[in-house]
Amino acid sequence: MKKFRAFYFSGTGNTKFVATYLVRKLSVFFDVDMFDITQKADFAAEISGADIVLVAFPIYGSSPPIPMRNFVHRYGKEFYAKTVAIAETQYFFSGDGSASLGRTLRKKGAIVKYAEHFNMPNNIADGSVFKVKNGDELSGIVHNAVRRLDAFSQKIAFDKKFLRGFDPVSHAVGYFCQRKWWRKGEKGKRSAVKVDRQKCVGCGICIKSCPVGNLKFENGQVVPSGNCVFCYRCVNLCPKRAITLFGSEVKNSYGGLPVGEFLPPPDKFGK
Repeated sequence: MKKFRAFYFSGTGNTKFVATYLVRKLSVFFDVDMFDITQKADFAAEISGADIVLVAFPIYGSSPPIPMRNFVHRYGKEFYAKTVAIAETQYFFSGDGSASLGRTLRKKGAIVKYAEHFNMPNNIADGSVFKVKNGDELSGIVHNAVRRLDAFSQKIAFDKKFLRGFDPVSHAVGYFCQRKWWRKGEKGKRSAVKVDRQKCVGCGICIKSCPVGNLKFENGQVVPSGNCVFCYRCVNLCPKRAITLFGSEVKNSYGGLPVGEFLPPPDKFGK
């Protein structure tokens, strides 16, 4: 049986949901396994031993997150000649979100054969433009994502090439409308995390949850280190809503997806 290995970076659970769904659906066709790239594993061996590799990530300003970009560069030689699928999660539209990483993978010698975009719930909890939804409010969004996940899994299972976002129009829209401006100031944005010392109670949830160790305690206070990767995990998990990134106030935190309702059960699809 061919080996399918999924590698994902997820901020508040949307991309983890997508990766988990695909792995469970494809477990009837492949020997499957999945890995959080912020955790420890023998990634080189897992990529080298795979027949198909999935990379899954959220998109920020039509740009893949820093941890996923670093991951692809670090293990670039293992991607050589590997068949790759890309799953990109977004709130609304990214243009060429999947292709923005796909071009890098192709430079590493990968065979990028499948790519899809998945609209998922908004997790920008300190913003005022888009509402953060939870519970039953998410039903329509997730049902649409699941339909697209089912179709995408079939394309991978039956080897039907599909590449969303790889056309010239998507490239132009992604670059000129978002990525050009986002990447220009990305380094400066990494220091944008703010902690309200009047609200912070020092519970440490944000420190434990940060995937890149950007937050730490200093003299009893939570202090950012200037290495934020914009996952919004700390903003949404803080019980006192004391942390903001690009906005000024957290009015409603994103609690994540009701995964049990939508994920295929493991006993039905294998692993």
